[in-house]
Amino acid sequence: MNPANVSFLYYVWVNGWVAVRLLLVLPKSHRVWVLNTSHTGYTTRIRYTGQDSLSQTGQLRFTIYKVTVQDAGTYYCQGNNGQTVTGCRQVLVVAQKPTTPTITGPASPVSGENVTLTCSSSSRSLPPDHPPLTMTYIWRRNRTLLKYGDGSPTGGDDLTITHISREIQGDIYSCQTVEEGLESDWSHGHVLDVLYGPDQIQFDGTSDKLEVEEGKPATVRCSADCNPACTVTWWDISRQTVIAGQEEAVLSIPAVDVSVSGLYTCHVNNSHGSASRNLTLEVSSRGVTESGVVSIVPVAAVCSVLIVVIAVVVIVVVCRKQRRGGNTV
Repeated sequence: MNPANVSFLYYVWVNGWVAVRLLLVLPKSHRVWVLNTSHTGYTTRIRYTGQDSLSQTGQLRFTIYKVTVQDAGTYYCQGNNGQTVTGCRQVLVVAQKPTTPTITGPASPVSGENVTLTCSSSSRSLPPDHPPLTMTYIWRRNRTLLKYGDGSPTGGDDLTITHISREIQGDIYSCQTVEEGLESDWSHGHVLDVLYGPDQIQFDGTSDKLEVEEGKPATVRCSADCNPACTVTWWDISRQTVIAGQEEAVLSIPAVDVSVSGLYTCHVNNSHGSASRNLTLEVSSRGVTESGVVSIVPVAAVCSVLIVVIAVVVIVVVCRKQRRGGNTV
């Protein structure tokens, strides 16, 4: 404080929680009294450290120990007649940790968009009308601190995430504020529920071609990663009809026959996109194989019998010729 060139008696006041007289100053005799007019115990916590002579800077110096929030305020000098001492004014700011911040921003952005989250906190330092203090911001994703190059520069109240994708679906963002080295509590987590359409369609347990023996069941589950969940529809492309009762994720035929073979398409869609994938169902007939086996058996039997008969006839003829030759001799 610098009450230079003041010759009349004055008091040092603080206008904080209440207006309190702290010091009585007699400039001519360079005498200062610490006054006990407050419950904050200034008489034990204030120490007068000197006053420069008028030939020097004219500064009034005193120290307050064990500062509390009640010491925050504007310190000024005033004479008995209410006259304000020019140049004798100083604001004492007692820093406190900022309020717990809150995060605002879209909760359900669409994939591909840019998203800006804003961290908001208030200073709790006193007095409330104190000069501006620097407040910095710390961001983290899933409890990992973000730095430059992690999607957005940190240190500001805004965090911009460019071209968000399904990969960050469910990520949790939180922030913390720092003022005069005092850290706030961490904010509640802000969850990004990213909306996106289908990308790849999966057929569980099979590729784009399914071979099934006639009479056996055929089951194919069609699925796709979507948010919100996609509607799934199976189409019989060969017959240009929707398969009744199959507007769900599973194509199920209890017992296939040749008539159900052909091309099927799984179509998935939600409000953010659609996709399709074809499935070829081939049915092998058991009848062809069995009839082939059955037809071979009687032919082989007939052939065997004919061979035996021919052999017997040949033997009989030979025997008869031999007997006739013997009788001639």
